[in-house]
Amino acid sequence: MSATKTTNGTSQEAGSAPVTVRVGVSSCLMGQNVRVNGGHCRDRWLTGTLRFYIRFVPVCPEVEMGMPSPRPPMRLVTSEEGPRLVMSEGGEDRTDEMEDFTRARLEQLASDDLHGYILKKDSPTCGIFRVKLYGKGGVPSRDGTGVFARMLMERFPNLPVEEEGRLNDPILRENFILRAFTRARFRTFARTDGSPGGLVDFHARHKYLLMAHDQQTYRDMGRLVAKAGVDNPATVLAEYERLLMAALAKRASRGRHVNALMHLSGFVKKHIDADDKQELGRLIEEYRRGFVGLVVPLTLLRHLLRRHAPDSWATRQIYLEPYPGRLMLRNHTEG
Repeated sequence: MSATKTTNGTSQEAGSAPVTVRVGVSSCLMGQNVRVNGGHCRDRWLTGTLRFYIRFVPVCPEVEMGMPSPRPPMRLVTSEEGPRLVMSEGGEDRTDEMEDFTRARLEQLASDDLHGYILKKDSPTCGIFRVKLYGKGGVPSRDGTGVFARMLMERFPNLPVEEEGRLNDPILRENFILRAFTRARFRTFARTDGSPGGLVDFHARHKYLLMAHDQQTYRDMGRLVAKAGVDNPATVLAEYERLLMAALAKRASRGRHVNALMHLSGFVKKHIDADDKQELGRLIEEYRRGFVGLVVPLTLLRHLLRRHAPDSWATRQIYLEPYPGRLMLRNHTEG
């Protein structure tokens, strides 16, 4: 079941089409000198570790709109029409220009079929959360969202989107990567197959991954899959993707992870000796109590499944390795 890395962010599972994970990213985070001060803010995790597994699509709205680097700064200000993007000195309004550029650029990005997007925090164009928004008195609140970021999320509501600063949180980082890789798998399936039978198989392989995040939405998705051969195929696939991304956006709980581990353990418990049973149970309990990361019981469980039940349905569960294990995203112990 495990994916093998090839090149340029492409991975492949046995018996399936190659999956390329494409993620849009603020160009400055990739080390491009496009900042207001003429510099960059290279993110070492993105340009170091992650670049081996993801194909990045860099975008700098301000430079691509035609502004130089270095350049005079802009900021968001309140108005009766809503937040406006204006030059910090002189107050020239650049909102319409930025919105026109963004609409055209987003149409280009639509053809790239992105699976996620990482934006620069605090930027009046790219920031998602707590961007400075200046009121009439000149005192900023932290209520703004960058113009490009807002329009990106409106245009692609199912797209996993995060700020680079928030990706320092191990739980948020893992969840973003999980959603990006899952969206890539689904998009690849929809493009290369998309059949009702294929959707049944896709849903079955993602069972425990989905149940660890949102059991109710998993059941809703099951009812949708049951109608795949009756309802319009394009409508079913679009709604399935919406539910898939909504379910995985919810934080997986430690208890639901334990439930998934226990269910998958059932596929080997009749084939392993007492010592292996005790060790697996001990590691699951240590994970439940927060002493070890999820990767610890999962590693033993994968080993036991490969050794004692290699042809079982359980070995095909995406939950066992939803993204390359070398990213080490399941090593943290936070619940």
